[in-house]
Order: sequence, then structure tokens, then C-alpha cells
Amino acid sequence: MFLGKVIGTVWSTVKWKEVAGLKLLLVRPYSLADLGGSPRERAPTHDAVVCADTLDAGVGDDVVIAFGHAARVAVSGHLPEGEKPPFPIDAAVVAIVDGMEIVPGD
Repeated sequence: MFLGKVIGTVWSTVKWKEVAGLKLLLVRPYSLADLGGSPRERAPTHDAVVCADTLDAGVGDDVVIAFGHAARVAVSGHLPEGEKPPFPIDAAVVAIVDGMEIVPGD
């Protein structure tokens, strides 16, 4: 999982049928420096991840992103035990952040 900021929306008229109807967002991951911690290097401003959104996040929101199987489970809701999620996605919004606190460390 990672914490990031929604910087845009992605849309497509031609897509795999399993992702039809899914809202897609462009999310830029935060670095520790972005959040006031160490190391002091900021995250690149050009790196972003396309994420499926089921929580209705919007541009400017801070979000938590899950990757891989966890993202597919988040999008598919509750699946019967042993059933694999049918969605061909790698990242999904799993929380919209209300606030955060960074505790400075050594």
C-alpha cells in the first residue's frame, strides 16, 4: 500500500469488459519528504499510477492505494472463499484520507 494524492482522472471508451464502469484516477505517490519526514528527497512529480476507484475520490484527495491481489479484492467486494477476483487491475483506492501525522524519527 502507499499514500498518494489524486492528480487527475483517466477515461477510456475502449477497455476490457471487466473494468467497464470503473472510475479510474491518476494518483501520485507521496515520498517521506512530501509528508515532512526523512529522507529529504521529494517524490518525482511525473510518476503516477492509474488506480480503480470505488470510493468516489476526487482530484486533490489524499488516498491509500492497494496493489495486486488486494486491489482486485477491493474492487470485487466480497467474494466466496477460494474465488479469484475477475478484474484485471493492479491498483485501487481503498481509503480516502481525512488526516495524517508523521512522527519524526532518527
